[in-house]
Amino acid sequence: MAEKVIFPYEIKNVTEEEDKLVKKYYKDYVRPFIRVGPHGYFWMAGFGDHAADIYNLEVRPDDIWVVSFSRSGTTWLQELVWLIANNLNYDGAATTPLTKRYAFIEYPTQASEKRKDQTPSTNSNHRATFDDFRNLHTLTSPRFVKTHLPLSLLPPKLLDTAKVLYIARDPRDVAVSFHFMHKLFRYFDEGVTFEEFWDLFKKDLLLHLPIFPHIEEAWAKRDHENMMFLFYEEMQKNLQSVIDKVCKFLGKDYTNEQKVKLAEHLSFENMKKSSGFKFGKSENKDSEITFMRKGKSGNWINYFNTEKMKKEVDEYFEKHMKSTDLRFPEVN
Repeated sequence: MAEKVIFPYEIKNVTEEEDKLVKKYYKDYVRPFIRVGPHGYFWMAGFGDHAADIYNLEVRPDDIWVVSFSRSGTTWLQELVWLIANNLNYDGAATTPLTKRYAFIEYPTQASEKRKDQTPSTNSNHRATFDDFRNLHTLTSPRFVKTHLPLSLLPPKLLDTAKVLYIARDPRDVAVSFHFMHKLFRYFDEGVTFEEFWDLFKKDLLLHLPIFPHIEEAWAKRDHENMMFLFYEEMQKNLQSVIDKVCKFLGKDYTNEQKVKLAEHLSFENMKKSSGFKFGKSENKDSEITFMRKGKSGNWINYFNTEKMKKEVDEYFEKHMKSTDLRFPEVN
């Protein structure tokens, strides 16, 4: 067994003022929220308890990891990757939910500290994961792993050992989708407005934030032979091209006809209908509170709908884009 590596980053509590503000929204957390590493990634205290365990996970050469900031097209990419890697096994995909096909390694570290009703549902359509960092070592190869952790908090030998696919999405669209996710999974009460949510987002006081360093860590490794860096917008614009790239990356060869069928399977409407993705509280087709919501890019403009918010989001985006050569594709 590999020798344990000491977790190299500082873990510190957020300020008292920040903790007080955040606890108005994230209910049933007792201990202070934390920031991790030089970028100050925001987490529940539970992550601090297990950061070293996750950092020391043993990576296998035939692992396939899908990494992203939450609400960036993770589910879409997971389905695409799993099918390509598993010889287009549509029956397997239909009968086994994604939450069973992928281990969501850090999920338990997000649990609240007071509520005892958070035991995972036995209904596979509503269970966020069956496997996580605690039992990853027991899973048979090849393993498929999902995480919303940035690369710096993952095992240091990950990229040199296994295949990693990272998907990024325009942070303005992520902010909107993340808002609805917080309600869907009941992190936040139904009545929390997008304006309140945005106030926390721009201060990096939400799970996984800050988003720009998260994306930039992967962007910096985009030329590594084991890294495939993708954009959500790229999948929307030309899914066929992304399928071609992922096939090549995973060493799989399919006919054009097979790839067209896969693209059809992966259409947003098909994915939304699929039983493996019904995480929503509401079956109302018009509800915003569903796991796969709209799948559109540029929709953020409808939510930053006051002069103050428009100005803030423009300044926020410009400030962060100044220091990087990363550019999000435009989708017309």
